[in-house]
Amino acid sequence: MWGLSRQISSIRCSKHESSWEHKQNSAAAQWGAILSRRRGDPRHTARLAVSRAGVLEAKRWMLNLNRREAAAGHYRPDIDGLRAISVLPVVFYHYGVPGFSGGFVGVDIFFVISGYLITELIYAEMRDGRFSIVHFYERRIRRIFPALFAVLFVVTAVALVLLFPRDLRQYAKSLWATAVFGSNFGFWRQAGYFDTAADLKPLLHTWSLAVEEQFYLVWPALLFGLVYFSHRVSRRRTLIVISAVLVLSLTESVREMRSVPTAAFYLLPSRMWELMCGAVLAVANAPRMASPLLRNMLAIAGLALIAWAVWAYNPDTAFPGLTALPPCLGAALLIYTGKDGGTAPARILSTRVLVWIGLISYSLYLWHWPLYVFARYYFAQPLNPVISAALMLLSVLLAWLSYRLVEQPFRERKAFFSGRRLFAMAGAAMAAVTVAGIAVVSARGLPQRYPADVRRLLAAANEHEPLRAKCFNRTLADVRADRLCRIGDANARADFLLWGDSHAEALLPAVEAAAIARHRAGLFASRSACPPLLGVERADVMNGNCRAFNDQVARLIARDHVREVIVASRWAKHALGTDYGDDTEPTAFLVDDQSESRSVAEDKAVFVRSLSRTIAFLTHAGVEVIVIGPVPEVKTDVPEALARAKLYRTREDARPTIAEFRSRQQFVLDALAHLPQEYGATVLYPHRMLCASGRCAIAKDGRALYYDSNHLSVFGAEQLTARFESVL
Repeated sequence: MWGLSRQISSIRCSKHESSWEHKQNSAAAQWGAILSRRRGDPRHTARLAVSRAGVLEAKRWMLNLNRREAAAGHYRPDIDGLRAISVLPVVFYHYGVPGFSGGFVGVDIFFVISGYLITELIYAEMRDGRFSIVHFYERRIRRIFPALFAVLFVVTAVALVLLFPRDLRQYAKSLWATAVFGSNFGFWRQAGYFDTAADLKPLLHTWSLAVEEQFYLVWPALLFGLVYFSHRVSRRRTLIVISAVLVLSLTESVREMRSVPTAAFYLLPSRMWELMCGAVLAVANAPRMASPLLRNMLAIAGLALIAWAVWAYNPDTAFPGLTALPPCLGAALLIYTGKDGGTAPARILSTRVLVWIGLISYSLYLWHWPLYVFARYYFAQPLNPVISAALMLLSVLLAWLSYRLVEQPFRERKAFFSGRRLFAMAGAAMAAVTVAGIAVVSARGLPQRYPADVRRLLAAANEHEPLRAKCFNRTLADVRADRLCRIGDANARADFLLWGDSHAEALLPAVEAAAIARHRAGLFASRSACPPLLGVERADVMNGNCRAFNDQVARLIARDHVREVIVASRWAKHALGTDYGDDTEPTAFLVDDQSESRSVAEDKAVFVRSLSRTIAFLTHAGVEVIVIGPVPEVKTDVPEALARAKLYRTREDARPTIAEFRSRQQFVLDALAHLPQEYGATVLYPHRMLCASGRCAIAKDGRALYYDSNHLSVFGAEQLTARFESVL
């Protein structure tokens, strides 16, 4: 369309023809060339160039083109350029390109564009009395389904070969959810401490497609209902409805950011306002500003807002909520000021390169993320810049092929891909993918693909404490109501407490086995990502209520005269602010009432203060304190690393050396070393057994000792039972 529009201009504006008849023949010749290229018949050019029929056909073609543009809104190359501006930051953000830490806002820009274009289309057709819900969904299917299901087919084939059972099962769940455009609900419900990491989910990016499809279900029905009950299309009433939806949705987004931030991110009610930003522009039809200077200033401001969000935001930015306003407002300003052209940003967005990227943006969005995930999965480590650059180029190539060979044929061959046939094909594709996903889930990720020894190693990925679902992540209300789980001997009185985060939960099998052997019982108090330290919160755990939870546990200890307290945690992450082997900026900082900043140095100071505060409180309460030192961390998922090494016969050794362990844990070890002298606490060091050979063991007797990169499996925890028996 962009190339054709430029040729239209050259025909209309030619200054080298001396007569109207000559212009007609020249136009016929040029349009003949254009039409012949579309029809694939070079002989058609000559016939059209010398016949009056060619002139008439060119006129008819131009008339039909004008009618189509009038129906769907005049083609705006700047919007295709804005699509490029929305997709490129997302790609660069995912591949770790410096300067694009907030590139995820590209999705929000796309929502504004989608809200504008869809509302403009629906409103125009309703106003003219020619809106058809069937034709609307036919266009949406032709636009969304072909490329999406082509990608799903290829990605599923790769997943069946590459993904291990646990990850394939998770993939299959997201596959059938994607097929019915409900993946945003799936990813929202899956989001949690023990869930698969985001960069191991090949279809994570489809959440935004699900939001858009749900918008397609809700918005036309709402507009149609407004017209039906008011008996006419009223711009004023429509704007009132759009504004009301925008305000309500934004309010809900802000509310959910305080209570359930994952819902605010993934679900339509808290994202609808972004689409309504575009809808307002479509219905308001605000007149063009007379002042070119003011138009340019607003357009530049819009571009600056987007650039600022892309550069200044990062994964720890509270998002969406009010922080989504700058990129959405920026997109809205660019759409408004670029409507009639004439601004510098509109000219930039209309350049051929950006327009071309905008045309393939949908396919580029679909392809880039699975490529990244599979590469991360295969290499089992962060991607280096060379591989990242190669994958981005491959994403562009696949996007172009997908656009040319999949998207365009479905759009252009409307006679074949239309009506009942199109709906039947869409339904069949959805059904086939859904059945395939459910089948893989039912088969538990197809572990039979692997030999028995590999399956035994992989089984550790699901080997965790059976009481996790019942006892882990208890709430503040549970502690207040004495609803903590009992562990150990069922006939003994509970007189000790195991307190900590998920590392305490991972050690639970050893503690319980030791308690049973000693005929003792205790209570278990644990929350994910909450260290057993008084007076602190984790800055990256929004609304985790760690401080309130731990304060209530302390009251329980003092009230019930607990005899012993065992504290266990992933100490290094809390003290240093980052995962082991993570090359990103540390963000898991602890904060207390004395915190002055967020930095590694301040985090270490808070850790030492809170550790001393907690042990001092327990000692003064007459409690015997047992501190479990750090469990060695591994840079990769242990069951999969072991299976990969055995399956592909690689020499990869994932075991950390004792030097690597100490390099990571030295600050923690130094902090714990003072506790016996200062407070009389007992400190147990798991690494003294696990790392006795000079390397920290990750497997024994053909079984993995970890179920991921840092949590001991049940089998791994059981290796420490004798150590706990010695102190209970």
